[in-house]
Amino acid sequence: MPRPTVEQLHFSEFKRAMERAIVAGTRITPKERERWVKYVDTHRVRETNFQAYANGLFSGLEPLILDEAPPWGGYYMWSQDYEVVLRWNRPAPDAAQP
Repeated sequence: MPRPTVEQLHFSEFKRAMERAIVAGTRITPKERERWVKYVDTHRVRETNFQAYANGLFSGLEPLILDEAPPWGGYYMWSQDYEVVLRWNRPAPDAAQP
């Protein structure tokens, strides 16, 4: 099984993707508990691990999900103040290298 990775993405591109997700209704915040839990379970996000890792790099990051197709769908930790965005990335099982 492939190991998850954390990617740091370009902040201004993420902001545009987030704005499109708000309009499309695909942005999920932690307050939307039912949608949040469903996404985390379906995509097997190790939420606690990712949040601890991300907050070790930058303090005060906020979690956010964009529930859409690639390239911007995913679980993020981001900060407007730091202008930083990190994405949890778990490759598909068939993408594993032998």
